[in-house]
Amino acid sequence: MQEIYERLRRETGLRIGILDADLVDHGTRHPNLALLKIASFCKAHGHHVDLLLDYLHLEQYDAVFLSCVFSFTTIERGVLDLSNVYCGGTGIFPDGGEDLPYDVEHAHPDYTLYEPYVERELARGRRRSALADYLDYSIGFTTRGCFRKCSFCVNKKYARVFAHAPVEEFLDSERPYIYLWDDNFLGFSGWREILGQLNATGKPFQFRQGLDIRLMTDEKALVLSRSRYHGDFIFAFDHIEDREIIEKKLRVWRTWTDRGTRLYVLSAYDSQDEHDIESIFMRISILMKYDCLPYIMRYESYKQSKWHSLYVNIARWCNQPQFFKKKSFREFCEANQAYHKTKNTMCSAYQAMTVFEREFPRIAERFFDLRFEEESMLKRFGRPFFTKPSHEVLEEQRAYWGRFVRGDMSELETLSAYFAKKLDIMCVEHFKEAEQSGGGTSKSSLRFFGVPRLKRSLPRCSNIPIQSW
Repeated sequence: MQEIYERLRRETGLRIGILDADLVDHGTRHPNLALLKIASFCKAHGHHVDLLLDYLHLEQYDAVFLSCVFSFTTIERGVLDLSNVYCGGTGIFPDGGEDLPYDVEHAHPDYTLYEPYVERELARGRRRSALADYLDYSIGFTTRGCFRKCSFCVNKKYARVFAHAPVEEFLDSERPYIYLWDDNFLGFSGWREILGQLNATGKPFQFRQGLDIRLMTDEKALVLSRSRYHGDFIFAFDHIEDREIIEKKLRVWRTWTDRGTRLYVLSAYDSQDEHDIESIFMRISILMKYDCLPYIMRYESYKQSKWHSLYVNIARWCNQPQFFKKKSFREFCEANQAYHKTKNTMCSAYQAMTVFEREFPRIAERFFDLRFEEESMLKRFGRPFFTKPSHEVLEEQRAYWGRFVRGDMSELETLSAYFAKKLDIMCVEHFKEAEQSGGGTSKSSLRFFGVPRLKRSLPRCSNIPIQSW
């Protein structure tokens, strides 16, 4: 592989083909980042670059760079054996293959590469919004690597998380958004500095691979929740055995924000039986409680399961928020049956549900009637249910309250501290709990915290009417 890059550096005017095998086979939602960088490198060295949308006439090119991300993608027979075809990606090699040379890996992506494909799709009547990833996003990695080594994950090449590239390396100032492919961003010690870089662009950003909720802290939750984030925050809940740590960290997260949050829910990996189905619903019920949306990720082995249709319909229910937020699983299946056109027969959703319920009535009774709006504690009780700050945060809040009631803080400092939750009125409830449990906070100290004065002073100094005190 290194020989072709040496040739590209040494010569000019070569004809280069770029072939995204996933795109050619089944279409993809987003461009291939490695190919964007290779195209940029080739153009910078004076070569002619074409995006190939089929396997025709590959022999006409001096070099064809083919990338395949998904193992289920079909590549035309014999193509990988051609002497002028150079391939990479996790769809071909378990570890993705050889790393790109440094000057290729750190080339600014050529965001114009996919223009022929976008133009073709728009001409066919496809909506622009369906092609937004090709048109509106700067794409890159700020970090690489993950120490988790999950058995189902292809990202096992590196055993740690390390800095990869500054944001400006892949930033396109003309594009309104940024998304990132970092493997485990919260596992990097310099996460705060990178979030500073991202926020400094003024562009909303999103981590598409998701973030590791198990690494959440009060500080990370605070900074993330105040960032210019685009869309839902994405985490993962792969195994029910992680329930304790996931719930603990979701409470930390919900202490600081009520923004949209989604968690990937791995299914059909450990098993494809009733135990896995129960595990899925257990995780869904936990996520409902914390006002989070599940996104069902089906491992390919679900296709061999007796319950393959049930897996499909659980995913259809969960992965479409407009259904999940309004209907229980039973109601979703009943709605599908109501729209079923063939009388005296069952639709796939209703049949899958009823067959499973007959065989495992205990699981169905426990989970099939759960409704998001009824289970979500955020919707039922609001922020007081979630606000359980850590000991360190409570101590910091005590110090700020002391300064406030002594009159040591200016109105601007008071306002800033309030919105940073360092003068958090909800923390008084926890001081009250500590008092009742013998934790050393007296009723006089609650009066000392001066909540009534804060309620009066904050609206005045901010000129913003504060509702529902």
